[in-house]
Amino acid sequence: MRFFGWLIPATLIFCLISSTAYSQPLMSLEKLEKYVKKKLRRNSSSLRLNEKPIGNRGAKFLSNYSLMNSVQTLIIYKGQVGDEGVKAIANSAHLKNLKSLSLEHNQITDKSMGYLANSKSLRNLEYLNLYRNKITDMGAKKLAEESTFANLQELNLNFNLIRNKGVAWLKNSKRLKQLKNLNLAFNPLNKLGQNELFEFNLKRKLEAIYRSGKISQLNNQFIGNAGVIALLNSPYVEELKELHLEENNLTDESVIAIAKSPKLNKLEMLTLARNQITDVGALALANSKTLVNLKELDLNFNQIENQGAIALARAQVFANLEALKLGQNKIGTVGAKELKESKTLANLIYPIFGFY
Repeated sequence: MRFFGWLIPATLIFCLISSTAYSQPLMSLEKLEKYVKKKLRRNSSSLRLNEKPIGNRGAKFLSNYSLMNSVQTLIIYKGQVGDEGVKAIANSAHLKNLKSLSLEHNQITDKSMGYLANSKSLRNLEYLNLYRNKITDMGAKKLAEESTFANLQELNLNFNLIRNKGVAWLKNSKRLKQLKNLNLAFNPLNKLGQNELFEFNLKRKLEAIYRSGKISQLNNQFIGNAGVIALLNSPYVEELKELHLEENNLTDESVIAIAKSPKLNKLEMLTLARNQITDVGALALANSKTLVNLKELDLNFNQIENQGAIALARAQVFANLEALKLGQNKIGTVGAKELKESKTLANLIYPIFGFY
């Protein structure tokens, strides 16, 4: 009882301290102006206000302050800014050069999403951070359906109140066309919502890799089975002659999809080393009707045993194979003998169990 008698008052004191720290008296406009001037003299393109309690009054001041014309990055962290402050920022004639806006840990609700989405001043935004506020599905819907952010590439909505509907609206938005990263960690999403978010970010990741000209080079990207499925459903693979998927946490599910994909009929080199492929995956490859042009197949460091080795040794689809790598699997004497004596793999130039 003594312990609990001490714990309850201590907990109350902690809560009071936390509450007081967050709702401390607002900074005077005179002090704010002096601070902003000093900051902008050092760097006229960036203004960071960390734990400065400026409130809506301060946000309105900044919005009407001519020195803000040069600012491209504005960060207001724990500034006690609410919807009225966001409205002022969204309508500011002095913030048209903003590319990055961070309003993390404030008092922003769905109402602000309407102001931001319809802003004519913030159309150059590339990054918007609304971490830890009070935004729900309706706020997400406003951003998705009304947004003028044609250049927005990253949206951080971590620690809000967004559920599955919000994810769906953002994911399918026709206005946020340039969005590459959507962050929704610590929102009340169920498994379906989490999967939709993962698929969205994965799809945009593949798009970025494709634009970089490296869509065939996916080694160590950890895209998983979902990534392979998304890749095969994309228009990016139809002309590929090489596909490198080493160390991507792939299982037989991915290999089966690859083996069946009609889009990979021009593939000449396939790397699947360092994954979790078993005999099931090896059988799928052996029975493939599309990988007819394959010349190199790398399956090093997987979990293939005798059954898979025998299937590969007898696979007619691999009659043109010049390199088959099966080092560090679980193939025994029977499988190794079958591979060595294979008449189907007569064109092999390199040793099956070598590392090269």
